[in-house]
Amino acid sequence: MAKADTRPELLRADNARVLSNTQKSRPFWGGRSPKWICRVIQSIESGCIPITGGAYQINQVNQPFLPIQVSHGSSPTSLPARDLRISNSHHEGTALDGSFADYDPNPRVVELATIQSVVQIHARVGALFSDRFDQVEQQLTIAADYMYETKENLIFNHPDYGLLNNVAPKLRIGAAGAPTPDVLDDLMSRVWKMPDVFVMHPEALDAFHRECNARGLVPESVQMFGFSFTAWRGLPILPTNKLHLVAGGRAVKEGAMGDRKPGTATSNVLLMRIGEQKQGVVSLFAAGSEGSDRFPFINVDFMSHSDEAVSSYLMTMYAAMAVCTPGALACAEVTV
Repeated sequence: MAKADTRPELLRADNARVLSNTQKSRPFWGGRSPKWICRVIQSIESGCIPITGGAYQINQVNQPFLPIQVSHGSSPTSLPARDLRISNSHHEGTALDGSFADYDPNPRVVELATIQSVVQIHARVGALFSDRFDQVEQQLTIAADYMYETKENLIFNHPDYGLLNNVAPKLRIGAAGAPTPDVLDDLMSRVWKMPDVFVMHPEALDAFHRECNARGLVPESVQMFGFSFTAWRGLPILPTNKLHLVAGGRAVKEGAMGDRKPGTATSNVLLMRIGEQKQGVVSLFAAGSEGSDRFPFINVDFMSHSDEAVSSYLMTMYAAMAVCTPGALACAEVTV
């Protein structure tokens, strides 16, 4: 390594830097993630539903499932149902039974949750230190990123509308072991009506790759949003760190994952159908709160200047999730 030249007739580099402007980046926040599930839901028709009145009522027919069709002699009978009566292959003049769809008298109502933040900045800071980056804009951007991460976390973990808490009992696979291809096939046998995506923790996805390698299988890949995703049976697998790893009853911190011994934590794998038109999972937001191109689904309102010359900006998002029919969502608990 060359020694620094200390001759007195030379200008030292550290002294010369006083005349130079250092190249500066915008502030980076390491907690930001791609939030693929949010992107996919927004890209599917009727995946995002604007809500008036602050709530979404999920109306369902009282008899969602029909028994398996049976044959009587050489002629198939109609699908048996309590109130829906259909005739087929009948003779002219046959009296037809009346038919109607009975609605569930106690529909589920999902209320929008409010996600808010107040960004405060002194007028002096915005005036003196916005020569390279607008300080107000940067503060709003970082707060918006945190709000979007919160929204994704609530998609899965909210105690009322979170998807993990809205899986029908018959569509929940408990203690399935490692995330093997068999587990994903089991999920597909339950959500078989036009499923869209699997979702799992990145470490669960890594374990799935190991299980495929052990079986000599090579998972497919699909392209979305200009990126390549692992796929199974043609369905993309979206990674998210919001389907937490749990060990000893507590979520494993992201920074501690590398120190964890494999097979000592559990997580969940979801398979879902998306979109209101397909009676699937939908994302809800308040009508009129579409936000802007800069901050989608977030309304930014200037609140006030205080006597101390502090400006306050209110950032608001309204969000919730709804599962239109039970067969749109299945879950498997896996060991990672």
